[in-house]
Amino acid sequence: MENAKTQDIGHDTEALLTEQGVLQAQKLGELLKEEKISHAYTSPQKRAVHTAEKILKHHSDVTIVQVEELREQSLGIYESVPKHVWKEIKAKAKEAFHLFKPEGGESYVELQKRAKQFFERLIHEHENDTVLVVSHAGTLGVLLLDILGKELTEENYRAHQPKNTEFTIIEVLEDGKKKIHALNNRAHLDV
Repeated sequence: MENAKTQDIGHDTEALLTEQGVLQAQKLGELLKEEKISHAYTSPQKRAVHTAEKILKHHSDVTIVQVEELREQSLGIYESVPKHVWKEIKAKAKEAFHLFKPEGGESYVELQKRAKQFFERLIHEHENDTVLVVSHAGTLGVLLLDILGKELTEENYRAHQPKNTEFTIIEVLEDGKKKIHALNNRAHLDV
């Protein structure tokens, strides 16, 4: 992604995919081309939409729906600062990792709540459907912790935060339990 070069981050950043990002998304599209994807949801941020478009190359009948809940974490007054500056700001914060909330932004707890609300609605509306969700590492990382029933700590977050185009396959069973078939899988990138 372009933000891999510029290190821009946040809720409002409109970085685009780099050539490498496009290639990674195309590889994931090839891997998923036989899947019966019926619906697709993405963050409205350009890099997520572009990624979804590349993944869905073999699913031309699927409409991409952009939803605000899938945006990256809002960094408030620190939107679009270089990544190293954001890391310094977080390191100096007095609050716990998951509670630190930049002025005008949101904490990881709030991000997780937003992502969880989307996921619960998704489960309710798409019983027996195969749904593609494309979002960002922060949003997906906190959502995965919730799905896996793990505490929202920095250590758990770092361990479960997906890298670019890593994918997770979750099956929601009739009793509401979730079965993980793949977790932050990157096999398509090693080809």
